[in-house]
Amino acid sequence: MHFSKRTVPAGAAALCAVILAAGAISASAAPNRGGDPSKPAKVDKVAAYKAATDPNPVPALTPDQQKALDEKRQAAEDLLSGSSSATTVSPSATAANTSSSATAMASGGSALAQDQNPQKTPYWCGPASVNEALGQMGHWFTQAQLASELGTTTSGTGWLNGSSGPVPRVMNSHQSRNYYVGTPVPGSPSSSDIEYYKLGLVTNIGLVRAPLIGDAYEVPGGPHLVGHPNSTIFHWFDIYGYSNGGDYTMYEDSVHDAPGIGWAGSVPAYSTLASSTIAQIVGGRGYVW
Repeated sequence: MHFSKRTVPAGAAALCAVILAAGAISASAAPNRGGDPSKPAKVDKVAAYKAATDPNPVPALTPDQQKALDEKRQAAEDLLSGSSSATTVSPSATAANTSSSATAMASGGSALAQDQNPQKTPYWCGPASVNEALGQMGHWFTQAQLASELGTTTSGTGWLNGSSGPVPRVMNSHQSRNYYVGTPVPGSPSSSDIEYYKLGLVTNIGLVRAPLIGDAYEVPGGPHLVGHPNSTIFHWFDIYGYSNGGDYTMYEDSVHDAPGIGWAGSVPAYSTLASSTIAQIVGGRGYVW
């Protein structure tokens, strides 16, 4: 499926396996506008290209959203450090592992059950990913039901910061183990953005036993999920594990075996990428944790 930028309706910030454009980033199309001098120029060009061509830029966090996110991060840090044995990243959740496990979790790896579920349509990556994530916590629903709850259209499933977005809202309505929020990531993630992502990865999966859900914004010339073509693609995907203390992310991709997507055969059901690469892939959108 091919769309020009103007065919994307307002609010459809996260399309699903939809190719918006093809080609490579050129110096004229995506100039290096400064950015972090410690990053390779290519990363800054990718961020500039995303900013210049984004059909639905993610707004800045509101003060209330920032406060809620800061509180969740602090709770995660407390849980991981062992300074709070009863508190998790969700005020209503109970940690599946005690604080005595935190050190081992932080230095090693952990994973939830693999349950990749091919998306039923080219634009149902959101429902498929939520289906997988809820399934990993023992709650199963059909993709059709979740598509209805998420408000998914032929343009995909949208992104909103905080807990009001479709994905965190539906996740929170069907389970109480973890209170999900949408965390935006800038187009060129800083070292702090990457470390915050790793914090959520280790605490959610290692201690709370709750998956994350990423919202990829892939562009020509930038990093892509395994098997994805060198095109612009918006895609939700389930994150179920990590290794080496969070340096590597394990995820499952609903494009694998999905009907109606010509490149589905090149996409593995399960893959592992460096967490820094995942942060770049979701840059310009974010992740739900």
